Amino acid sequence: MTANCLCGAVSITIDAKPEFIHVCNCSLCRKSGGAWGYFPSAIVKTTGDTVSFLRRDKENAAAELQSCTRCGTTTHWTFSKSFREQNEGVDLMGVNMRIFNPDDLQGVEVRFPDGAGWSGEGPFEYRHKAMTISDGWPW
Repeated sequence: MTANCLCGAVSITIDAKPEFIHVCNCSLCRKSGGAWGYFPSAIVKTTGDTVSFLRRDKENAAAELQSCTRCGTTTHWTFSKSFREQNEGVDLMGVNMRIFNPDDLQGVEVRFPDGAGWSGEGPFEYRHKAMTISDGWPW
């Protein structure tokens, strides 16, 4: 599947649908408009120029957001340098599934983690029951 940012300057191609999508309510996810599918970097191809953003309100921010330099659409995130140094061998990135055609995401489960209430330690709780993208639930 291939998707583009709003202006078309950045594209992302993935080899498969995500196992699930997280729609988190933390300030980073809410304000960036991210709905994340997670993939090993080897199966994600990105083209076009992006600008990165690493939040400064967290001492050890893990996610470095990537956005189109022209239209500002958040397209994906990669782990920050400090996170990669502390977690050698972790190969994962988040792709903003909101930029993909909803028809291509039919059957994918959407989960709603409570990132706003998460301490950063251990597993997080979910805000409500997961849903599956279908014709009856317009993503």
